[in-house]
Amino acid sequence: MWHRHLPKLCALTVFASAAEPIVSDTQECGGNELSAWTSSERRAPGYHVLCFKGLPESCTQGASTGDGAEGSCAASKPEVSVCWDGLQTNCEKLQVGADLLAEDTGSWWWGSAKNNLVGIEELLVKQGQVSNQKRYARLKKAYAKKGKNVFAFFKVSEGSSLPKPLGKTEKPSGLVLAFEGGAFVWPGVKAGFTRNITVETPDFEPVKLALITKSLQPLIIEVSQFLDKSECEHVISKASPFIAKSAVSHMDHDVGKPDANWRTSSTHFLNADDNILRRLDARVGALTLTATNQQEHSQVLRYEKTEHYSAHHDYFNPSSYSQNADIQALTKKWMFNRLATVFFYLTDVEQGGETFFPRAGGLPQPATFEDCSVGIAIKPQKGRVIIFYSQNPAAQLDEYSLHGGCAVKNGTKWSANKWIWNTKMGWTP
Repeated sequence: MWHRHLPKLCALTVFASAAEPIVSDTQECGGNELSAWTSSERRAPGYHVLCFKGLPESCTQGASTGDGAEGSCAASKPEVSVCWDGLQTNCEKLQVGADLLAEDTGSWWWGSAKNNLVGIEELLVKQGQVSNQKRYARLKKAYAKKGKNVFAFFKVSEGSSLPKPLGKTEKPSGLVLAFEGGAFVWPGVKAGFTRNITVETPDFEPVKLALITKSLQPLIIEVSQFLDKSECEHVISKASPFIAKSAVSHMDHDVGKPDANWRTSSTHFLNADDNILRRLDARVGALTLTATNQQEHSQVLRYEKTEHYSAHHDYFNPSSYSQNADIQALTKKWMFNRLATVFFYLTDVEQGGETFFPRAGGLPQPATFEDCSVGIAIKPQKGRVIIFYSQNPAAQLDEYSLHGGCAVKNGTKWSANKWIWNTKMGWTP
């Protein structure tokens, strides 16, 4: 957790005695409304919203950094505001200290001409306490030799619906989103919040989408017509000849038990071996602002009448797989894991078949893992998808992401999902 008031550290000087919400002046953040990227309701550990006010172009290498005389860099110090954990009531105006001068350029930005992102990361780390300290320390040690940053940074440009990764040598300005876990997570803002975006992928037509926040705990976002009718039918037709009874990854204490104890659907993993499937992979990557090689292959699912999937987590819990060497190797000894699930609804369902989240809103562990009457249940709608996150922005596993598939009462449910990791895995190009 990040703390608003700490002893003054060398990299940052707080010049507001108390945290002030940053609200009205959109020009200070590149013309973007902060209310679209911060929440008044719930903090998101490891997600920080920065507002940079840049320097004049004349403040470059070799300029004076002396006593603040007119025309010097010191007289034009960059100003930085930050909303810690993306919370509107936890924002401060900050001033950068002189020690943030780049050693190899003599300018203010930001510690190294080779990778500005390292300097911005150090600025944040020195101000507060990293949410996921053990993971950060391990990755920082591994990345430092290569001059790599652990945090991910995304720039929100005026007039653009999608943030873009901030380049290593790019001067930060305007609105910048920081993610301690190293991967982008859509800010939920509040339940019912709608964000309109345009997803563009190389070689394919742009797609306009509406993202609607269904829940902040866990973070669930419903996405309007993501697939058209022909795409839904194509996925079903490709998988149909190979569909077979579903299996599950067994936790240590469940090894040897039948898969049907939890799951009665049928499944096929589908490789993206044609243009339509490659287009969907690219669209998923663009929607989630992740690389396609962070995705697992599409899992296509068929649920007939009475078939269901008991509530479970999509992430691999270290305490449940401590005896599984394959899972430990897959997660690099728990440094990485499934970040999010993009769940496709390929058909409407006459009755039943909802995706349910029994712990939504902070509810306790359910007494039974088949009860669809508690929490949130999302009805299948052909062509729509939901994104739900298994981790928060600090790469901490979210126990409230417990979810399952309600029994189909009438009709057949076809769906599919893409599991997305918080690192490149190499299953898809």
